[in-house]
Amino acid sequence: MTFLVESNKYLEVCQSIKKLDTLTLKAYCIDFKQFQEFLTFNNCQALEDINKRTLNQYIELLSKKYAVKTVKRKMASLKAFFHYLEMEEIVTVSPFRKVKYNAREARRLPKSLSIFEVEKLIAYIYSSTSQDIGVKDKVKTSLTKVRDIAVFELMFATGLRVSELCKLTIKDVDLETQNVRILGKGNKERLIHISNAYVLMSLREYVLKRPNTDSDALFINRTGQNLSEQSVRFFIKRIGKKVLNKLVTPHMIRHSFATLMLEEGVDIRYIQTFLGHSSITTTQIYTHSTTVKQKQIMLNFHPRNRIIVKD
Repeated sequence: MTFLVESNKYLEVCQSIKKLDTLTLKAYCIDFKQFQEFLTFNNCQALEDINKRTLNQYIELLSKKYAVKTVKRKMASLKAFFHYLEMEEIVTVSPFRKVKYNAREARRLPKSLSIFEVEKLIAYIYSSTSQDIGVKDKVKTSLTKVRDIAVFELMFATGLRVSELCKLTIKDVDLETQNVRILGKGNKERLIHISNAYVLMSLREYVLKRPNTDSDALFINRTGQNLSEQSVRFFIKRIGKKVLNKLVTPHMIRHSFATLMLEEGVDIRYIQTFLGHSSITTTQIYTHSTTVKQKQIMLNFHPRNRIIVKD
């Protein structure tokens, strides 16, 4: 039994039985191909030849090329594969039982926008002209503008991931109940209620103008096909550069949603639910990025500010 044969079988299981999403499958394919190249270079093809020493050598190689977080993710893919082999009794014991990788990754605070920056972006997309959008045909320009407004409004209103946004179908948005059904990581569903009038108005206007196509995707491009993640990233990047003269990404919009909600006093567990985080630990990183609000609180509400020292 070779790694190549069994890993291909495992990928089929992940797709047909585990129903993993496209991005996860793509990452697994890349990780397995990379490990296969390493095994080929070291003349190690059989599963029984893969041991603790093999994995430690591979970790050492990855550590020279990638950040700690990336190495951990790639090793997690392999660990899941060998766990599957052990459970299916294809191997007796997973070699990962004797391998530990405890390198600490640098803690980076998520980059987010201030409410004033978000306000500038929203003002721009509502007022932008056909020349700004870059589409000559007036009908397509109108539809593109309405779609872009709805895309941005929905992203900031819900904090959804760009992959979740592009997977939304027409049926996922119920304008009657004002609920959005989001299919997140691991095919976990969550509902987010939308109450803001401008967000609802932008969605209603887009749905009315959206042409009938073979695609059931909520957001479509000019050819009637599903709007791609790359298109959304380009749109956000373009307006960020034009309005704020800085790099803005869809994930920054998500971070801004979480940070600003936290600054408004929303309980972190509700934010966890909105974001679709399986662990509260993931959400807690936002508690370290509210320095502006902390400064305002200390300046305006700290009792020491009311104590005057008499000469």
